[in-house]
Amino acid sequence: MKKFESDLQELRGRLARMAALTQSMVASAMSAVRDRRQNVRAQIDELESQLDHMQTEIDKDAIRLLTVYSPVASQLRYVLVVTHITAQLERIGDQVVNVCEGLELMQSEVDQHVLPDLHKMSELVAQIVEDAFASFFDNDADKADATRSRDDIIDALNAQIINRLLSDEVLHGVLKGTRDIADALAQILIARHLERIADQAVNICKEVIYLVRGDDVRHSANKHGANKHSAT
Repeated sequence: MKKFESDLQELRGRLARMAALTQSMVASAMSAVRDRRQNVRAQIDELESQLDHMQTEIDKDAIRLLTVYSPVASQLRYVLVVTHITAQLERIGDQVVNVCEGLELMQSEVDQHVLPDLHKMSELVAQIVEDAFASFFDNDADKADATRSRDDIIDALNAQIINRLLSDEVLHGVLKGTRDIADALAQILIARHLERIADQAVNICKEVIYLVRGDDVRHSANKHGANKHSAT
């Protein structure tokens, strides 16, 4: 079984490279949210294509390992979790592209900043993604638990941004023609995509808990919040 162990290590290495690529995409998009002068769309599109290719290749390799070696117990669990995580990484990549598209929808001058709450949200999302990856590669279920519990903060910020941008004051200004609704709607979309990135990171944390403890918490409530669907 030495060959199988070697193949598992190679699979882990390839997943690590895919995670690193995903994290770099998240970091670039979050930086663009904080500073709209940065134009990262072309770079993100190119990296997203690479991400799709990596998912396909890793999943093919995982299927090969299952077919050739027929692993059981923890090794079977590991290979299955890898395929679940590649799907989450690919979805994060898609949401990063959506964030960039949202930034392009903004009509105001580029030196006009987005809401401070959106800045804060982007920073927290980047940290949650980083911590979710760390929990997997460190085999740390406790870190995964702690990370997924912070999703409630992201949800609260998302709701706060929506309420602020759709306040009576803003809507009254739109009706009077003194406010442009385009920027508000764009920022609502960006917040939604950031919230979805956090959801995918939480899904990775749930996979870590399953891998380490054998507990399937994919459909359970977050530690401090209600259960959320994992659709893209």
